[in-house]
Amino acid sequence: SGVVIERLPMADDLQELYCWIDSIPLSRAKKNIARDFSDGVLFSEVVHHFFPSKVDLHNYISTNSVSKKTYNWNTLNRKVLKKVLGYEIDQDEIKQLVGGTKGAIEKALMKVKSKIHRKKQARPAEKKSVARKTVGAGSSQVPVSPGALDRFSEAHRNQRIDEKNNIIEDLRETVAILQMKVQKLEQLLRLKDKKIDQLQGQMAQHVDDVTQR
Repeated sequence: SGVVIERLPMADDLQELYCWIDSIPLSRAKKNIARDFSDGVLFSEVVHHFFPSKVDLHNYISTNSVSKKTYNWNTLNRKVLKKVLGYEIDQDEIKQLVGGTKGAIEKALMKVKSKIHRKKQARPAEKKSVARKTVGAGSSQVPVSPGALDRFSEAHRNQRIDEKNNIIEDLRETVAILQMKVQKLEQLLRLKDKKIDQLQGQMAQHVDDVTQR
């Protein structure tokens, strides 16, 4: 019942972690792991590798902005880590990750690696549990009552409804993000058109000056 001290990663643990990361195809080469993972994009790609249907990579944009890096990590927390793996990275850790604090990304990767491993191990067990509810021909197991099957079916339907609601919510957020991007692009286009008009006006004035000479 003493105080539990968090074990710091040993050299062998880190070597195993780096090998694990190297086995995952990522969009950018890893030169400085603290800096390269600071915007959350590569971290999202790691989780996407194992749960491709659960991670929308378009939600995470490479950036050097502290606020946008933080936004990426918070989005990852809300949309993926909490829903898929059942945990979140706290705000102090996010600040360290965004700032490229030494050892912060290794700690975060070790935790997500452990969570992914546990999730993958739990999946076959869940399938076996569901399979045991099915009454097969010549089965020696006690048949499941119709009421229990109905409750299981209802729970399954509710789970599907929740999943669809989550998808709708994610799509709405994606549409909002895309609309913001379109607005920014339109603003940039207007600025460029204005700049072109100014340059054309300057050129016309220059031609007039040369002609008058």
